[in-house]
Amino acid sequence: MTTWPDARELAHELGRSAPTRVMTVPTGRAAGLVLASDARCAHPLPRFDNSAMDGWAVAGDGPWRAGEPVLAGNPPPAAPLAPGEARPVATGAPVPPGTLGIVRSEQALPSATDGLIDVVEPPLPGVDIRREGEEAVPGEVLLAAGVVLSPPALGLLAAAGVGQIDVSAPPLVAFVAIGDELTAPDAGTGPRPVPGAVPDSLTPMMPSLLTAFGARCATTRRASDRPDDVAAAIRRTRAETIITSGGTAHGPADPLREALRRLEARILIDGVALRPGGSVLLALLPDGRHLLGLPGNPLAAVVALTVLGWPLIQGRLGRALPALEPVEPAGAVGFAGEGGHGACDRAVACTLADGVPVPVRYQRSGMLRGVAAATHLVLTRGDSAQLLRLPWAG
Repeated sequence: MTTWPDARELAHELGRSAPTRVMTVPTGRAAGLVLASDARCAHPLPRFDNSAMDGWAVAGDGPWRAGEPVLAGNPPPAAPLAPGEARPVATGAPVPPGTLGIVRSEQALPSATDGLIDVVEPPLPGVDIRREGEEAVPGEVLLAAGVVLSPPALGLLAAAGVGQIDVSAPPLVAFVAIGDELTAPDAGTGPRPVPGAVPDSLTPMMPSLLTAFGARCATTRRASDRPDDVAAAIRRTRAETIITSGGTAHGPADPLREALRRLEARILIDGVALRPGGSVLLALLPDGRHLLGLPGNPLAAVVALTVLGWPLIQGRLGRALPALEPVEPAGAVGFAGEGGHGACDRAVACTLADGVPVPVRYQRSGMLRGVAAATHLVLTRGDSAQLLRLPWAG
């Protein structure tokens, strides 16, 4: 079986090797998307010398005789200030050529002579003036490809005159839930489930899970435990990546491997030495698309999707592997070797208390209550442990 660090790397490289769809969108609609190419400044930022404060633009030594005000939104004055002249300016207003500095409103002294402005200390040259291009000049890279566009990033691009940008389109994922036992979750209004039936908990959360990882769920469907039904469900989808749940073990009703054989797929990862989530498959279909087969147990499926699916999606987006943080030995106590699986590594859902990971309750592979309250996974490797923040955690 593949170790989980090697599986992460392989999934990420597989994603990076796939073509990335690029789309051009208005800057204001790109929040949360991944920048596909470097975003460069279109004009100087700021566009012109302007005042950082309300006050007076002054030239020469004081006291200064006040002239006409310059307001934000006015064109930059053409005439330079003469020595001994002051013009009232608002924050953001262009300063006249020849301005020594800005006298702030609260620094001015009243004068017995009408129309004169004076201060205790004259302003230093250039004080409170935002110079043209001091933040960025045309052609300068503002944001590098691969950055997730935050709201402040969009504001920066708008200020720099970048009206539209190229982003990596979220990979389209089709989800197929495999299992004769699965039923729609009981809404409390219909007939009681047949004895032995299992509510399908993965399909309802899959669209939002994939969104948290940076992908988009194109379709969801179910398939029975027959290999021909599973193969048909995979054939019908046109999504770039296919994720299935169930049928990945070696039991009598596990059809995924036989379905992949019929589809002439190549299995790249057949199990990972990790509990829960180790019964996972990663395959390459003949047409180059990826298939990630998750275990049917809900916690195991969430862990496998986080450990392998997230790197696969990040690779497709041209982004780095999700970051892991080493857990200090004191904080790792109780994680390494936990769970009675011998040398098998563990994935443990946890929260943080003063920076130290604390396992949540309800860690069995068929449970979701624990991971629903968790903010991180601790992934053990022998006697060491790594911390992975769950992308949907606040």
